[in-house]
Amino acid sequence: MKKVLQSAAGILFAVFSIAILGLLMSLTFGALGKLFPDNFMNQIWGLVLFDIAAMIWALVFVFKSESTMQYALSAIGFIAAFLGTLGMVAVEVMLGGQTFIEVESWVGEWLVYGYVIMTALHSALLYAHHATAPEIHEKINVGIARGEIVTEAIKQATDSLEVQKAALAENIHRDIVNQVKRDLGLSRGQVLDLPALPILDTPAQKPASFSLANLLPFTWAKSKPKVSYQATVPAVSESEAGTPPAPFLGNQPKDSPSDTPTTRPDHA
Repeated sequence: MKKVLQSAAGILFAVFSIAILGLLMSLTFGALGKLFPDNFMNQIWGLVLFDIAAMIWALVFVFKSESTMQYALSAIGFIAAFLGTLGMVAVEVMLGGQTFIEVESWVGEWLVYGYVIMTALHSALLYAHHATAPEIHEKINVGIARGEIVTEAIKQATDSLEVQKAALAENIHRDIVNQVKRDLGLSRGQVLDLPALPILDTPAQKPASFSLANLLPFTWAKSKPKVSYQATVPAVSESEAGTPPAPFLGNQPKDSPSDTPTTRPDHA
């Protein structure tokens, strides 16, 4: 008998729960009918903001929350939807045709305001719940920290450039002047007369081999490397160079006798 009562209690409680939910949804739908008398779709969407929203936020609180903020937001969503549902039930009861109490005009006004407030509240809670997920929260915090680092780096670079402004401008000034001189053909090549550098002629060293003679300092070979110097040719100025020699024309043949004009004696 006890098991039968337990099973019956479970069935009756399920039926009672469905009946209560149906009653709440029916009264909410009636109140929405007064708010949207000729728009059936808006009446259905209104149920999403109140009765259905309360059930959804309760399920999200139990199964889909992973952080403290998500639990808090889910609880706020459930409480807001449940209180909104009770408010819609009260409006429908007062405006449903009863004649026992006089209904004030502000009841209808708050019906309009409540619908707008619930729409905005559930939208904000939905976005906030997704944003406070652990992986999304981590990306947001790391992104903010990275942005602060980049901002500080830009600030430091700006301060450094402000200090070095004069020196950098001087370098750019020299580059501009040199470029203008090159464009005008004013640059001249300069020959640097540098001293000759010694060249060490060292013979190739043989690989070292170990012997007892290498241990005595007076047996070490002493050699002086041969030093040769590069020859420098002094530059010859244009005044010392003088006039260049005439070009070489090679061996030219002498005039042949036939080419030499002859004069005949004039016989009188």
